[in-house]
Amino acid sequence: MEGRLALVVTTAPERGDFERAERLARAARLRGLDVDLFLMAEAAVWAADPRAAALVEDGCEVVVCGTNFGARAPAAGVIVGSQDDHARMVSRADRVVALT
Repeated sequence: MEGRLALVVTTAPERGDFERAERLARAARLRGLDVDLFLMAEAAVWAADPRAAALVEDGCEVVVCGTNFGARAPAAGVIVGSQDDHARMVSRADRVVALT
């Protein structure tokens, strides 16, 4: 199976949306899909979490909005990017799931 899934997460950690996105990403990778994950707004904090690095290790592209993330250090492999990355991920995806 070929295809690409884009996941966009913007919500605060207490909503649990990062965990939902993480489960979706892993399930999609198991089915052979390419997965992009964009973190922004209140979800930007997840870019420093080891679970974000684990998704990168599993073959996902994980990008955080630099404006929202600030000067913190990202987890290994997580890219500090911009809304240009968000637009690129959404435009190349076959499916988009936004947890907002």
